[in-house]
Amino acid sequence: MRPLNPTPIPIIGDEYVEIEFGTGALKITPAHDKADFEIGRKFNLEIIDILTPDGHINCPEVPELHGMDRFDARRKSVEMLEASGLMVNIEDYDNKVGFSERANVPIEPRLSMQWFLKYPCVKEAADAVAEGDITFRPARWAKTYAHWLENIQDWCISRQLWWGHRIPVWYRKDKAEELKNAPALDASALEQGFLYVGTEPPQDPDNWIQDNDVMDTWFSSWLWPFSTMDEETRAKFYPTTDLVTGPDIIFFWVARMIMAGYRFQHNKPFSNVFFTSIIRDKIGRKMSKSLGNSPDPLDLIANYGADGLRFGLMRIAPTGTDVRFDENQISEGRNFANKLYNATRFRLMQGDARGGTAPHYSSVHISIISKLKQLHADVEKALADYEFNALIQTLYQFFWNEYCDRFLEAVKGDLKDGADPAARAATLTTMDTVLRHYLALLHPVMPHITEELWASLGFAEGNGGLPLMRTPLPSAENLLAGLDESRITLANTQAAALYETANKARNLKAEYDLSNNKNVSFILKTPHDVPQDLLSRLAILANAKSVIRDAAYSSPKGTPATLTPLGELFLPLEGLIDVEAEKERLGRELDKIAREIAKSAAKLGNAGFVERAPAEVVNQEKARLADWEAKQSQLKGMLDSLS
Repeated sequence: MRPLNPTPIPIIGDEYVEIEFGTGALKITPAHDKADFEIGRKFNLEIIDILTPDGHINCPEVPELHGMDRFDARRKSVEMLEASGLMVNIEDYDNKVGFSERANVPIEPRLSMQWFLKYPCVKEAADAVAEGDITFRPARWAKTYAHWLENIQDWCISRQLWWGHRIPVWYRKDKAEELKNAPALDASALEQGFLYVGTEPPQDPDNWIQDNDVMDTWFSSWLWPFSTMDEETRAKFYPTTDLVTGPDIIFFWVARMIMAGYRFQHNKPFSNVFFTSIIRDKIGRKMSKSLGNSPDPLDLIANYGADGLRFGLMRIAPTGTDVRFDENQISEGRNFANKLYNATRFRLMQGDARGGTAPHYSSVHISIISKLKQLHADVEKALADYEFNALIQTLYQFFWNEYCDRFLEAVKGDLKDGADPAARAATLTTMDTVLRHYLALLHPVMPHITEELWASLGFAEGNGGLPLMRTPLPSAENLLAGLDESRITLANTQAAALYETANKARNLKAEYDLSNNKNVSFILKTPHDVPQDLLSRLAILANAKSVIRDAAYSSPKGTPATLTPLGELFLPLEGLIDVEAEKERLGRELDKIAREIAKSAAKLGNAGFVERAPAEVVNQEKARLADWEAKQSQLKGMLDSLS
């Protein structure tokens, strides 16, 4: 029996009810819950709507509540139940009621008169993705798409808004109120001439009233190709190759676009769907206007440049993975643009490469061109696979590490006054080749700065005045053409050995606080011949006075050394450091480290700390201890070498 409006309630049994939850009984309100509505239809229950369109109670049988605001009525109904002695208990529990972010109120389901559309070409749309005619990237979204199509329901296409495409339905004036207030409409109203449906108004508009509802926004969107392009334009651009969108609108737009393509054009609308990352704020919320957690792109462009913003976003956005936006990460795009600009300016400062001297290419020249050729292949693969994050990482690594940090540093000696003209010609020609190809490869990602630098370097003048955006991508086929593969392999091996040896030489200097000392001389002990060109470049990279090859070198006791791909590298310390002072410094460092090791070991030896502290804290302490022990071992080795 209902308590406030005493009426018998029928009892039914259905598998939907969870017997373990609460009392094991469920009150069914078919007019105000989607699941309850389906159960009501299944058992032919009466559908009672107790809400008005503006959220007030419609229940004349209970005068105390009738006409009240829904929130006030809830409080009043509790008071009535308590007053009548019918309230047994009140419990708090989490529910699944929807909540409106805009209105800041719970959402109340309510039956209303709406227009529905049965989706067309569902099978064709499902098969297109399942059979590979349309490729989703990343592929995992295909399962989500298929699951939705398998459980698809009719589309409610009407909305009660002030704007949008009007529903193309007209009521005969003398039947309008009757039809609008009917619980449902079927084809009979159309057959009897009470309804008119069409893209053009009726011939006698004075006798008809158009429905006030408008189309769902996504209904307008799925018709976009057909409503924005005439037949000639559509023949040129439809179907297209790629659709780029977010995974959050797979159902709202992507699936419907596919169905519309098969329904209206009898063809797929596109061949690939690339799903971008969803950019979220630092606490994981999706960026939106209503939350106000989205930065203004114009402010970001003002701070970092349009190219810097684009590059920075693409670099932190792996395919198909949500990204937590941090403005500091965008600064990397600006920094990269600065690096590109400065490297180009450095080239412009060196003057014309054409001087009549035949270039003599060394291993570092051949190696960087070999890596440039590989860059072409890596970029092509990344684009073919729609791996734009990998594309950015590849472009970044080549230019920042291979070209600027290694090659440019290794060839600076070729550009000094008095340098070998053949070496200078080789370096300038190589720089021009790299920059010409690299700017073209980077152009789709950073179009503004690459266009500017292309013109500054004079590449447009040598290309019939064409800007970079209209220039075909340079071919990689002619790079290193005519050069024997064995020579290329040797050059790559020698260049790799040079750069690794230079790193180890710099580390040796750093260990003894000699990083900025240019008077250091290294001894390279190896039975193998090492070209003088490599030794000279090694000295430049190590910021050293010289590197001397001595196959018979016998090092004094305590001389620091490291094993490198070129051989054993020694750093004679005589005249560079005060040995006794260095021993004292190392001793103090070792004492400090010993204290830190003791503190960390004591913590980890405390069973209470290990058992009670969070796992990440314990692991952090273990890593800290390992770092101190590694540092201790390194300093002991240095102290022993000085003894």
